[in-house]
Amino acid sequence: MKINNPYDLVGKEVYDSNGNTIGRVDKYWKSWNDEYPGYFFGIRPNENTKDTWFRGTHKLVPIYSDYVKDFGDHITLNKTTEQLGRFWNKAVPCGSTTCPTDQLVDKPIYDKNHSRVGTFFAWVESDGTYKNYGCMVDPFFTDSWNIPTNTMMPMPTNYIFDVKDTITLDKTLNELKDYWKHNYNFNFK
Repeated sequence: MKINNPYDLVGKEVYDSNGNTIGRVDKYWKSWNDEYPGYFFGIRPNENTKDTWFRGTHKLVPIYSDYVKDFGDHITLNKTTEQLGRFWNKAVPCGSTTCPTDQLVDKPIYDKNHSRVGTFFAWVESDGTYKNYGCMVDPFFTDSWNIPTNTMMPMPTNYIFDVKDTITLDKTLNELKDYWKHNYNFNFK
């Protein structure tokens, strides 16, 4: 769903497509897609949802604006909690191994020269397949590159080399910046 005022959704209660309460929107981030101004929303799950579908996490569950079916006094999604939980627990290819998505969310991302790039926060899915992952770029780079501080940038999983306490990429910061510039037409400083 195209959403023009994402800040209006912060604090609203979220229901899945079956009418079950999931939690509340806690934060939002701008998507990298300028042609269709989408947003990512971080839902703080309620206790029941958290313990039943999201491994008891204390992390925000990210959803893309395409998951929003309708909003007014509350938000209704076009996905069930079961579907969201399936993606939350889905394994992601990371170099020579795989990691569940929930282990990647909130992890810092570093390039192959050990420079901090940002933080892993979200994913975009279509027809049961992940299309992209989202990296909240470090504020130092958003300032120096003149991009909004709340913009999520796409992160291909084949760039992930290793995952421990942090996510390490097999690309340099300049290679990643070139990827964003050429594939998403970002005009960096």
